[in-house]
Amino acid sequence: MQQLIDLYKNSGDLHHAYFFVGHKVDEVVSKLKHFLENIVGIKTSGNPDFSHQQFKTLMIEDARTIASAQERKSFIQGSTLYSNNLDTPCPSKKIFIIQADFITEEAQNALLKVFEEPTAGTHFFIISPQDILLPTLRSRMQVIPISLGVGDEVTHSPSVSGILDMKLSERLAKVKEITDAIKDNDPLLPEATAWQRKTKQDAITLLNQIERELYEKGTEKNSKGLKICEHARTSLYDRGAPVKMILEHVMLTI
Repeated sequence: MQQLIDLYKNSGDLHHAYFFVGHKVDEVVSKLKHFLENIVGIKTSGNPDFSHQQFKTLMIEDARTIASAQERKSFIQGSTLYSNNLDTPCPSKKIFIIQADFITEEAQNALLKVFEEPTAGTHFFIISPQDILLPTLRSRMQVIPISLGVGDEVTHSPSVSGILDMKLSERLAKVKEITDAIKDNDPLLPEATAWQRKTKQDAITLLNQIERELYEKGTEKNSKGLKICEHARTSLYDRGAPVKMILEHVMLTI
C-alpha cells in the first residue's frame, strides 16, 4: 500500500487504473478505503460516486455495466465532496473498487476499451488474489503487488504446493487433476463454458504458485522458467486454448 501512497504523493493525482495482486484481499480493501478517505479525501460511504463490487467470476455483462456506469457524470461536485478527515474538498471523482477471483477474456476485452480511453475523473482499483489479467489490459494499469508485512503468511492451495520439488510424474498428475474436470464435457454444450473457465482459473493458480517458487529460488537462475510461465499465461487466454498441453509443457520445461 505504501507504493500507492508514494505514487499518489509524487504525482498529486490518481492513475486511472490500478491492479492489486496479492493475498488477504479483504485487508487490502480496508487499507485502500482508508487511503481514499484520509489521503485522497474521498468518502467511501454515503457517496453515490463510490462503488465497491465483488465477483467470483466477472462476466462480459458485468463489464458492460461497469463501462456504462463510468461514462456518466459525477453525482456530487467537488465543492461538496469532503472526506471525514480532511478540511479541503476533493475534486469530483468516480471510484470503482472491483474484487474478482476471475475475469473472463470477453469481459477483459470490454474493460480494455474503457482503460484505453478513460473517462476523466474515473479511477479503477481491481483487486485479486492472483494474476488474472491479460497482458494487454495489465499494461494499461499500474500494477501494485501486495507486499507481506512481518507476521503475514502466504496461504498456498494444498493441491499445488511444492511443485518444483515434485517428481515429473507428480507434476503431470497435478495437470491431470485440473484438466480431467472438462474431459467428459462436450465443448459444444453451453455448460462446458463454465467448466473451461474454471479450468483456466485453476491453471492460472497453478502458474502463480510455480512463479512464486521460482522467485523464491532466485530470479536470475530461474529466468527461463519465469519466461515459460509468462508465455503459458498468455496462451491460456486464447479462445479454445489447449489447457492440458500448455500445462504439460510448463511441467516438462521448468
